Amino acid sequence: MVGLTRQLGKRVASIEFADISAPAVATVKRGFIDCVGVMFAGREEPVVGVLREALFFPVSDESRILFDKGQTASPEAALLNAAAAHALDYDDVAIDGHPSVVLVPAVLAEGERLRSSGAELITAYVAGYETWAELASRDADKHHAKGWHPSAVFGAVAAAAAGARLARLDAARSAHAIAAAASMAGGLTANFGSMTKPLQVARAAQSGLVAARLAAKGLTGSPDALEHRGGFLNAISPAGRVRLDGALAAGGDWHILKNGLSIKRYPVCYALHRSIDALLALGCGGRIDPGKIEEIELSIGKFQVGMLRHSRPQTALDAKFSAEFAAASAVVAGQVGLDQLRDEFVCSGAVQALFPSVKVTAVDDPDPDEPLFARSDAVRVTLADGTVLASGPVRHALGHARNPVGLDELRAKFDDCVGVALAPRRREALFAQLLELETLAEPAALYRQSA
Repeated sequence: MVGLTRQLGKRVASIEFADISAPAVATVKRGFIDCVGVMFAGREEPVVGVLREALFFPVSDESRILFDKGQTASPEAALLNAAAAHALDYDDVAIDGHPSVVLVPAVLAEGERLRSSGAELITAYVAGYETWAELASRDADKHHAKGWHPSAVFGAVAAAAAGARLARLDAARSAHAIAAAASMAGGLTANFGSMTKPLQVARAAQSGLVAARLAAKGLTGSPDALEHRGGFLNAISPAGRVRLDGALAAGGDWHILKNGLSIKRYPVCYALHRSIDALLALGCGGRIDPGKIEEIELSIGKFQVGMLRHSRPQTALDAKFSAEFAAASAVVAGQVGLDQLRDEFVCSGAVQALFPSVKVTAVDDPDPDEPLFARSDAVRVTLADGTVLASGPVRHALGHARNPVGLDELRAKFDDCVGVALAPRRREALFAQLLELETLAEPAALYRQSA
């Protein structure tokens, strides 16, 4: 049987828009809408400024930077746009990572260079998503537990697949692009809660496009770079329990239909979203005096706990990976939104005073569909007078692919993220263009101002 690297090269080269079902197309468009929105929300974040000041961005008219902040070569545009989109950790999640924040910036940047149609952008996204999901699904263990950041690791290979599909590389060159990207992948969970987390994701988008462009010019990679005993999958496997051979999922068995995309309603680690939903459903937000709370217990999965590095956060970056902050914000402000992800709010007396009351209990009962998470999360709030408020089990946060938000709520998040960066009429037009992405003649149409 042909090896995995070559199989993926063939799959990437052969995907056509006509093969993609309407539900899958709708999922991709939601990913584009959400990612473009959070890119606007994050484009003034400090990490974006650091990258713009410290790195060299070639003078080029290939691709737009941050929508209307100039132009540069497509790999560098993908880097900066992905960093902005992930700076707030507000982008969608699936397959143990953040697929859209890697794929959308890569596809938009390279698609602008190649003048690809909207249908081709969608097809390239699917090629990248399917590559990512196929590789991630072959390991019995969770890469977060080993310290790998899957979005940065699998994302580089996925972006190469997307770039290869946009450039219409044949099966052999698509395989070379994938192989090259496998040597350019990397990222650590130890850097969660720092500027390096969005940088890791941004480098994945950039590296994938570089690999695809080099393969188009003749760069070669090993034909078994993924499945070799010294290859990508075995090297990053937490315990070596990884399937290196065998066929890909059948052509009609799309990973994107099985896993979908989950839209984040809070700009913090997704490991906390079910707990926040539970706290708000209990009526904790604004209706209970924080001073009367004895304990807030969050029961969440053991791998979720492993992602939450900061128990006493002092900055908004720290707070994104803090169970204590998520609980305190939900109680004090009645929400966990962009307004709460500010250093001033994180350090406020009311928020800091609640941290010692928050108890996190790790649950070793993985969800059979998403083993990175517990089968369900739960919250228990004990008041000083002995009253106990307990949530039921929460399996899917609102916004999850199996508990999705409607178009109105997606639009509300988009409008909130874009804010005043675009005039209301232009913001409405952009949302409409993304909602009909398959009809777009070329990406440049997204950037033209409405009459």
